[in-house]
Amino acid sequence: MKKLLLSIMFFLQAILLYSAERNEIVLLTSADNPPYEFTRSGEVVGFDIDVAKIIAEKLGKTLVVKDMPFSALIPALISKQGDFAMAAITPTNARRENVDFSIPYQDNISAAVLVDRDEFLYMKDTNAIFPIALLEGKTVGVQLGTHHESDIRAANIPGIEIKRYDNVGTMVAEISNSANGNGTLYALIIGNTESHMLTKKNPKLCSFPLQFSDSFAIAFPKNSPLKAKVNEILESLKETGKISDLEIKWDIAQ
Repeated sequence: MKKLLLSIMFFLQAILLYSAERNEIVLLTSADNPPYEFTRSGEVVGFDIDVAKIIAEKLGKTLVVKDMPFSALIPALISKQGDFAMAAITPTNARRENVDFSIPYQDNISAAVLVDRDEFLYMKDTNAIFPIALLEGKTVGVQLGTHHESDIRAANIPGIEIKRYDNVGTMVAEISNSANGNGTLYALIIGNTESHMLTKKNPKLCSFPLQFSDSFAIAFPKNSPLKAKVNEILESLKETGKISDLEIKWDIAQ
């Protein structure tokens, strides 16, 4: 009798655990990229996180956020460690070979962040696109796993040295050292919105848009049934202006 009761208890626990798992939806992100995803007071917040929360709510699920390096997101999706990933991810052809993507939920352009110098004054006055020829022979930082590295490499800039970083914070620290005369990094290549936030915090830096444009989409494991449902939700969020409201909330320039 005792063995039977124990068996029933284990069976019920298994059902409860399975039900709990089914009621959760796991988001993979890389929380070092304000205003899209970053840590504030021990909590991961940001534009992407707000969108993910709305998606979870409309699906009737509890959102669980897993933070990891950006370069680990696609491998983690492939191994089914999460249901979807959001981290200002651009749906490149190379990524499409391994994961599926939603419809784009936001457009963005790339930008160069540099130590502010007099030679850039004319570009500030005209709001010019940064001429990539100025990167010739320079050391440029990109985040590992982003599309920025492939964009820069495809531009075939002579003598450029590309340094790859696991996270944005390390890149920012190095360009800040350069601003103080102690570093060798000439520029960071990041998203335009992120560049504005960075230069607001550090007056010794400036930023200019680049010729590369992109869009952000949600990544899923291949053949995920979530994709169609999430696309419907994203269409609704765009049509009702909720995406625009969140852009205003997080000071995202369009």
